[in-house]
Amino acid sequence: MIAALTLPVMFMAGSFAVDTTNVMSMKTRLQNAVDSAALATATRLLQEENLTPVQAKAFAEKFLDGQIEEDLSAFAGMSVKPTVTVLPETVNNGIVWKVSIAMVGTQTLTPMARMLGKKEQSVNVVGKAESGQAGSQGSFSMALVLDQSGSMGWKLNGVQKISVLKSAVRGLVDQIKAADPKRKYTRIGGASYASSLKGKENLNWNPNKLMGFVNGVTADGGTDSTDAFNWAFQSVISLSEDQLHEQMSGQTPTKFIVFMTDGDNNYNSADTSTMKLCNAAKQKGVEIYSVAFDAPDRGKALLAYCASSSDKFFDAQNSSDLISAFENIGKQTSEVVSRLTQ
Repeated sequence: MIAALTLPVMFMAGSFAVDTTNVMSMKTRLQNAVDSAALATATRLLQEENLTPVQAKAFAEKFLDGQIEEDLSAFAGMSVKPTVTVLPETVNNGIVWKVSIAMVGTQTLTPMARMLGKKEQSVNVVGKAESGQAGSQGSFSMALVLDQSGSMGWKLNGVQKISVLKSAVRGLVDQIKAADPKRKYTRIGGASYASSLKGKENLNWNPNKLMGFVNGVTADGGTDSTDAFNWAFQSVISLSEDQLHEQMSGQTPTKFIVFMTDGDNNYNSADTSTMKLCNAAKQKGVEIYSVAFDAPDRGKALLAYCASSSDKFFDAQNSSDLISAFENIGKQTSEVVSRLTQ
């Protein structure tokens, strides 16, 4: 009798927990999507003087579609309804564009919830961004440091980690391409490492070259991040980087390093040498983002140490976390040229 009374309650509680988790996850993903789309649209308006508000809205909607494409199949019965607003504001005789994207996301609840009369749950998110004024465009140089050791060939939820990494980098590259469609303000490259530096794509104006390099990376070998991180450090601080930006935009670029691993360095000495390089990079004004991908404690400790601040360290536990981390890095670094206002 007790079991007959308590089992339905337990099922209801479990169903409620699943629905709550799914809804909160959907809200987080949608918030990231509207933030990214608003920021990319504000940047596009700054760069293309002839872009009309109608064209900007179309760009925002298309960008948003790309951000949520995977989510539509990941959440049960998910649907979205975005509203894009693009308004100009005159500031100091110049135009600042204000972009707002409001979106309602709805997903189907579990069968138990539907039995109780509640079929779906909706959440509301808003992303806002504004452009700088014409002539205030920022520039940056970015180097990725990516782990391609043997453990990146392991499967997580049925998918090789190295494949997830490639998808995550693609999300970051898409953010940069949207922020700099004329390829005038951003230079990006990357290095991959196992027991040593395995390959690299030098910093250049075309992010597609980095994506081509990353797509060709395979998982194999041990782990030592020292040489790859040193390559990234020397690349972003080189005098030639400043000169190239000066010739193209007349600016000194902001310097970024994105450092990622899914494991531990094989030797403690490699941790020490990498930490020294991280310290040197920070002293030179380089901003370091770090991403742990299902990494053990020592690997996470190294990445947390290297990150320029706690909000620049991402502890990705699964594939969606990794993709979200790289999207967030793309969004945050793109704030060099535009900024989120909410």
